[in-house]
Amino acid sequence: MKIKSNAGSSELTSPFYKINEEFCRQFENYIAIKNGKVKGNYNAWSYYIQGEIMAPKPWHLKYKKATYTSTGNLILSSKKQNLLTLAEWSTSWIGAQNSEFEIRRKDSLGLMEILFNKLKRYQFSKNYLTKGVENNTSLIQNLHQKLESRFASKELYAIILKNDDLIISLRTEKHHFNFFEKLLNL
Repeated sequence: MKIKSNAGSSELTSPFYKINEEFCRQFENYIAIKNGKVKGNYNAWSYYIQGEIMAPKPWHLKYKKATYTSTGNLILSSKKQNLLTLAEWSTSWIGAQNSEFEIRRKDSLGLMEILFNKLKRYQFSKNYLTKGVENNTSLIQNLHQKLESRFASKELYAIILKNDDLIISLRTEKHHFNFFEKLLNL
């Protein structure tokens, strides 16, 4: 299946449409080089694309961009657009022996969770919080080494190991295939 445009005819000349189209074309090409499968759609305002590759182990890649506008909402300014951009890479992590952990970027709720001892400060970066990292130190150190610059840029949103699934979530408008390549041989 291919990534398809779901844009209206008035969107086709938009520079935003062209940017999203190019982003999706690059994603489709990358997944094709890896002999994977893609699906999704895009327009001038958004895209939602997914890819799956099988070598050396199965990985699922998802990228989403959504532009939200508010008209007449008292909470969100009607003069401002809200943009969500995310990348999520996930794979099965069999053998974690029911071990779970979470590393995520610090937010205002995280400070409350520190006070109630639900989360701890991440030893490698003051901008991240952790839970359950004691049992997975070698995996966490390996992930940190491969994604160190994404921690520094704060594009890395979360790394979660739960129910034998490893999920790496970023808040970015970039593909970051070079960093994903580093994860293929975990």
